[in-house]
Amino acid sequence: MNIRWKTVGGYGAHIKSNRTEIIIHHKGVITEIPIKELSHFLIMGGHNIQTSTINTLVKEGVFISFCESDGKPVGYIAPYDYTSYHEIQQLQESAPPYSYAYSCAYESMKSRIFAIERYVQIHGSDILYSGELDILSSYLNELENMVLIEELRRVEQLVRDMYYEIISRFFDPSLHFKRRTSGPSHDPVNAIFSFGYGMLSAACLRTVISGHLNPARGFLNRGNQALVQDLINCWKAEMIDKYVIDFIASPDFKTNGYDLTHNRCILQDEIIHHLINLFSSSINQNVIDLQVKTLLQSLHGEAQFSIIRSR
Repeated sequence: MNIRWKTVGGYGAHIKSNRTEIIIHHKGVITEIPIKELSHFLIMGGHNIQTSTINTLVKEGVFISFCESDGKPVGYIAPYDYTSYHEIQQLQESAPPYSYAYSCAYESMKSRIFAIERYVQIHGSDILYSGELDILSSYLNELENMVLIEELRRVEQLVRDMYYEIISRFFDPSLHFKRRTSGPSHDPVNAIFSFGYGMLSAACLRTVISGHLNPARGFLNRGNQALVQDLINCWKAEMIDKYVIDFIASPDFKTNGYDLTHNRCILQDEIIHHLINLFSSSINQNVIDLQVKTLLQSLHGEAQFSIIRSR
């Protein structure tokens, strides 16, 4: 499944279309995209789009997804045939969840431990406090002894929290990043992470919906996008995080490229455009497509479920 997508980020774009093209006016720049070359349209932030444009895109089979400016997914509009099959969702509903939850928890933890080990090779062991890597590895080794999904979820969250605390040491203290936070981001690092995760979530959601799966029916996580979170947590370290770390350490990251208000950090357009290009390249759509295919085969009893690694 080759997904040709266009992302509009920031604020204030005016989006309209004719029969063959989608036309985006954004701060004096006009972009025209042939609709036949588009299959996923991602809108992040506050923009104006004509209802006739939505009708045109959906009739042409284009999947439209919406995120808040900080990357938090809001919803989607899909052509009818995306959700017309109930058999698959019934299989998803009745599948014994533990083995799926275990695979998701294990790979989420493993990917982060692997990333930390790679950073140690690059930067040296001084980035770690004594025993930190041993603690992370012990959590991973103990996973197979856990019998409840709640236990898997708790330990996976512990490893995620430790992972972000460790990588916070890579960033200048003036950026005020200490841990991952939910809701509006109060620092530029969290804002950039959220933006990347929003794009990754949208890419995965589109494929999950096209496979006629219920995105809210997860195995490890709970919530409106539980299944999407089950999967993308296994890929964040490789598809998003390492690019965020490199970007913030590069000259492309400008300390005046964001605005801080009393309750949030707002990324400026220059950074947003850079991030759209960066993450459009780093998100491996082939891995996402293959993962959903593997999940569908498992639900039909044709294969054993496993997480496809992004490396």
